Amino acid sequence: MKQSILVGLISGLCSLGSYADTDAPAKLDYQLHNPNFDPQDDTYRTIDALFSDVVSAPEYADLWARVRTGFTIPELDHQLVSKWENYYASRPEYLNRIIKRGTPYLYYVVNEVEKRGMPMEIALLPMIESAFNPRAESSVKAAGMWQFMPATGKDYGLERTWWYDGRRDVVAATSAALDYLSSSYGQFGDWQLALASYNWGPTAVARAVAKNEAASLGTQFIDLRMPDETRNYVPKLLAVRNIIANPGAYGVTLESLPNKPYFATLTVGKHMDVKVAAELAETPVEELLRLNPGFIRPVIAYKDDRSLVLPVAKVAAFQKNLADYDKPLLNWQPYVTKQGESFEQLASAFGVAASELKEINDIGGRERIARGQTILVPKITGLDVSDRQTLTALAANRAAEPVDTGANDKPHAPVLASAEHRVIKGDTAYNIAKRYGMNVAQLQAMNKAADAQVQIGQILRVSARPESVAAGKDGREYIAKRGDTFASISKRYKVATADLKKWNGAKSIQAGTKLVIY
Repeated sequence: MKQSILVGLISGLCSLGSYADTDAPAKLDYQLHNPNFDPQDDTYRTIDALFSDVVSAPEYADLWARVRTGFTIPELDHQLVSKWENYYASRPEYLNRIIKRGTPYLYYVVNEVEKRGMPMEIALLPMIESAFNPRAESSVKAAGMWQFMPATGKDYGLERTWWYDGRRDVVAATSAALDYLSSSYGQFGDWQLALASYNWGPTAVARAVAKNEAASLGTQFIDLRMPDETRNYVPKLLAVRNIIANPGAYGVTLESLPNKPYFATLTVGKHMDVKVAAELAETPVEELLRLNPGFIRPVIAYKDDRSLVLPVAKVAAFQKNLADYDKPLLNWQPYVTKQGESFEQLASAFGVAASELKEINDIGGRERIARGQTILVPKITGLDVSDRQTLTALAANRAAEPVDTGANDKPHAPVLASAEHRVIKGDTAYNIAKRYGMNVAQLQAMNKAADAQVQIGQILRVSARPESVAAGKDGREYIAKRGDTFASISKRYKVATADLKKWNGAKSIQAGTKLVIY
């Protein structure tokens, strides 16, 4: 409609212009329509730019290419970034396992981050939080892909009922997480501090910042005293960001991801069984629950602010099948038990196994007698095979899963980013390799050398990580004192002066300078 109005307006103006060259009075086309006017391509482009509801964006065939263009969080010059780069790069199967698990959700998260103008690193945060598992639950009961604690989830609108857990809902939890991070960024004006507050809490971060301000110390992430978990949290995210930005430099191959949506959301306006929803969508129950992990009972309880998530290719079929469906949408109903009723008798009356009745209703296995509570029972006695398969899938969907940290994955020797070393007097292949966390064979392979001989002035390719960092070890912190020099500190700790300078990226030191020594 907008285009037709504008085209007509341009048409009318062009018609007016053509009359201006004659003596005839101008005749305005009040219908804003001229059938002889043929807009050119650039006219339509102008119309789209001015009136389209869709913001034009560069086209990327691969989602990773799109993600990389949005990285904006500053690099953190800290040994923990190198440690975690090594951790993930040495476990490529783990990294790709996370990506495979997150494939159905990643495009959606990227889109939401992009809409808000947030750094694209935020879209990778579920890799650190839950390894992209909506059913993950931590030891402290944080749950879902974004790992919301119950109280925090409630603060950000994530409802938890007997039917539904919003912390597991990918759509609802993503919105809540981005709200949280946006609020934290508004408070601190720094994305590293906003991320730290997501892990530690904004009150704790604000307190640490105020404490440093009072002591005339730095107030950036790297300057604050914080728990080890938070200290490692931002470096983990930046390490993953660095690997995804340039996987080849770390010897990692990432699976390509299509830059198109995997799912769509819709509001159905009706309560319905999980099994019925899956049938209408012509989708296996397991796939429906993978996209809707927040629904934890046999019935999908409708609410205005709650979406059903379906594969993009199945939305049209669902809508058509729902319009044509003439059977009951609900085959389960609430039943108020009477005090003293036996669950065995109830199960028999409704044609289900007692274990199934208890599983559906979160009733302990040892409980035998009802207490007058409301339970969910079938409307029709007897469950067929597909009903039982649905209940099995629902039980798996409700089960909490530990966060996959990759700790059980055997690390490989990663191929790390390379740097250059100029051979000086006294250098040998052995001490050069040792300095850069390599062995002589690796040094020879990297330089395609037939033997271990090196020549003064020769430029060698070496690992960009010193030995202790490549091994994933934390360094000790040293605060320089009056009179200290790189040479004196190197001698005291028996490390090379060149390595000490490289580890700290410093050209000079003075009293109070913080150094890390491996």
